[in-house]
Amino acid sequence: MFDQDRWNEIYQTLSKNKLRTALTAFGVTWGILMLIIMLGASNGLRRGVAREFEGRIENSVFMWSNTTTMAYKGFKKGRYFRLNNDDTEALLEQVPEIDLLSPGLQLGGWRGANNVTYKDKVGAFEINGYYPEAQQIKLMSVPLGRFINEQDIKEARKICVLGAITREQLFGDQNPLGEYVTIQGVNFQVVGQFKSAQKGEDAEEEDQSLYVPFTTSQKAFNQGDDVHWYAMTSKKGIPASVVEEKAKNLLKKRHTVHPDDIRAIGSWNMEEEVMKFNRIFDGITALSWFVGILTLLAGIIGISNIMVIIIKERTKEIGIRRAIGAAPSSIMVQIMLESVALTTIAGIMGIIGGVWLLELAGPNIQHDFFNDPSVDFKIMMLAFFVLILSGLIAGIIPSLRATRIKPIDALRSE
Repeated sequence: MFDQDRWNEIYQTLSKNKLRTALTAFGVTWGILMLIIMLGASNGLRRGVAREFEGRIENSVFMWSNTTTMAYKGFKKGRYFRLNNDDTEALLEQVPEIDLLSPGLQLGGWRGANNVTYKDKVGAFEINGYYPEAQQIKLMSVPLGRFINEQDIKEARKICVLGAITREQLFGDQNPLGEYVTIQGVNFQVVGQFKSAQKGEDAEEEDQSLYVPFTTSQKAFNQGDDVHWYAMTSKKGIPASVVEEKAKNLLKKRHTVHPDDIRAIGSWNMEEEVMKFNRIFDGITALSWFVGILTLLAGIIGISNIMVIIIKERTKEIGIRRAIGAAPSSIMVQIMLESVALTTIAGIMGIIGGVWLLELAGPNIQHDFFNDPSVDFKIMMLAFFVLILSGLIAGIIPSLRATRIKPIDALRSE
């Protein structure tokens, strides 16, 4: 393996016909380069989509009521029902798998905007009512002041927490803490500012809102005991789907909804969505490996064919070696090493080229759904292992053919 004469012979053999060697090696270089680029692009797409999920706790579930689609116990289909405060208590008491729970309200309905006034400034923002648990469920940071607390809920205090964009539009660089804003004629004291942990448009939408205590929202804006939606998380080790199913079944029972009516209660399961995307990208990665290896295989076949030609050119040499006592295994190792050497050199060039192209192109193709198209070191090592294995496979048939050459026939060859 470490015989200098052997490696000198490999060099002389491969450099004897430089053009043929270069063209043969190019097939392997191209195959591994394409594999690296496809894996890098797959990772970039995965990271880009994963970034869109940032700011949402993975085991979270959001749930709301819809119109029924099935008649049940005297109620016709198409009936709309409202969630309420009693549902909140029932969920906390009867679904022990729930870790965090916050009912939610929005003034003006889903994505409804309301005018918020501060002195001579007016802006239209979403007004949301939440429990303190919303900060943990939504992973929001509070860089200024504080968030809603339990005392705010108990006393239905008229306080509010501004989103980052809301604060900027109403107060600019001014410190908003202790100041009052007006919503539908009701004054709310600013106690803090939050910053969304999400990315892109979702973050902008959330930062352009204003949070008030849930109980305050019900009383100040005459929303009775309505609940527009629930945000909840499952306890550690419990799948979010378990909480989702149990919570839906409980709410259906409480509001006399057919157990098989799958549309009466809408939900969004973060854990389930992440799993869906992971399965999709696992498939894309597998496809990248499949296509890359097929491309690499074409190059390997080329190397195998060239090795056969080289053996034919060296038939007399191999015969002389056999005649003076060289073992078949020695001939086989020599041919295998030549194949592995050519494959490895070509493959390393492909890996370097692929990584270089990803590094060069990556910063210029950043997108909300595409980020950092790179390949992990472990993947490169795996690709390198595939190279070595490919070189061995490429050399098997030629080396076996070389060992079958009889010395007397080799010496007679022209």
